[in-house]
Amino acid sequence: MHYNYYRLVSGIIVLMLMLTGCGNWQPTGVDNTLTSQSSASLNGNNTFPSSQKNMSSTSSLGALSNLTSIHMVNAMTGWALSKDSLLRTVNGGVSWTNVTPKGVGSMREGALSVYDAQTLWVVFNKESSTSITVYRSTDGGQKWERAEINTTPWYGRVTSLDFIDLKHGWLLASYDVSMGSESVEVFQSNDGGASWKSNASAIINEKTSNDLPLAGSKNGLVFSNQENGWLTGFSHGDGIWLYSSSDGGLTWAQKAIVAPQDYFTAGGSVSTESPHFFNQKEGVLPVEFRGEKPPAFVFYKTKDGGLSWTPTTPVQIAQKSQEYRGFHWSIIDATHAFVSDGYKLYFTSDGSHSFVCITPNISLEKLQQLDFTSEKLGWAIIDGGLWKTIDGGHTWVQIKVSIRANH
Repeated sequence: MHYNYYRLVSGIIVLMLMLTGCGNWQPTGVDNTLTSQSSASLNGNNTFPSSQKNMSSTSSLGALSNLTSIHMVNAMTGWALSKDSLLRTVNGGVSWTNVTPKGVGSMREGALSVYDAQTLWVVFNKESSTSITVYRSTDGGQKWERAEINTTPWYGRVTSLDFIDLKHGWLLASYDVSMGSESVEVFQSNDGGASWKSNASAIINEKTSNDLPLAGSKNGLVFSNQENGWLTGFSHGDGIWLYSSSDGGLTWAQKAIVAPQDYFTAGGSVSTESPHFFNQKEGVLPVEFRGEKPPAFVFYKTKDGGLSWTPTTPVQIAQKSQEYRGFHWSIIDATHAFVSDGYKLYFTSDGSHSFVCITPNISLEKLQQLDFTSEKLGWAIIDGGLWKTIDGGHTWVQIKVSIRANH
């Protein structure tokens, strides 16, 4: 889905090599040989509490596997998270460098927000920790700065991280899930992640603040500008679950969304996913209708900055008898996007008014994420492994390379 969440972005020679010999490729030897350094300035006088550089890369190699998410900035440069590391490629996935900040240690799934080929923020969730560490790099993962958020007494994990520019970002911390409710807290940074403040919270057995909902499972927090944000997820109640803020996440209100005619929306059968905005006014909101027979996926569109949302043509599993495998999608721009139902691919070039069905050469049963940078070029994570296409999803080749590890 992140991611997809989240924006994927052309080396023709490298792509042709992938089709002829990807199984024999070796790392290109890209090092991030670094030394320690004191804190660097962020936005004038603001600084992270500490900074560090990764130590020299060694020849220790590990297989490219156990990937959980990928974000390609363009055809050549991108980032990927595995279950134990953060990786970066500068050659379209031919080789990867482990740029995990030194000292991260054991971690659970992470969250990241990519600004460009050099700049990103990342959180590596820790087991039973009352603090959240936000890392930032502005040089492609060579040097890292870090900031701590104290969540005492709550054990928090970040489920969403979103920066709209070099200064303004938000994160969603999840504390507890119980009986259809989830304790969460919204934090905001106005200095590039050097410091964070709590804007709103909803905590079980505690007083909620600023109308942030306690009920429901939350899966995404996205802002289109400094004021307007959306919180997505689902609940066991009826209807389509969506909350919005118009003051930077300080206060929240439920947003009414109308389902397509005759679509089932009762009892938690519908989930919203993080919206994707192309500009201040235009955006799309992915919505899954799991109660349908067969289940369906719909891009809702807005042309007024999220004040109203209109459904487009649904994508449904081809056969009612087929098992529901979940939907995954990749949004390229306002008119082009890919959707998969775990069986086939569907491509739109007219803003989701119509879709063309694509039957790929591989099984999509264990598809975890799609990531397209153009109508032809895309990546997919399938069962933890990385695959690539240069013909719009018809033909996929697995990327079987090694990665250079940092120590």
